[in-house]
Amino acid sequence: MIVKVDKKGRVYLPKEIREKGKPKEFYVVELPYGIMLVPRVEDPIKVLEDEGEKLPNLDIKELKKVIREEAEKEIGLR
Repeated sequence: MIVKVDKKGRVYLPKEIREKGKPKEFYVVELPYGIMLVPRVEDPIKVLEDEGEKLPNLDIKELKKVIREEAEKEIGLR
């Protein structure tokens, strides 16, 4: 998805993004290749716990292997 920046440096977020969880504040994370907007949540621990429950029931070594394989697929190494 491509969004535009106006003359004042404001970024317009499309409606479908604004309505996902209705975030009102974002963290701006500077990365070597650009920036990333991360929605600020009221209870980050709860969000992490909810995401953790979605993970497959694997030990950490197996989980790291799955993560590495998926990352390699995303960047075209597999």
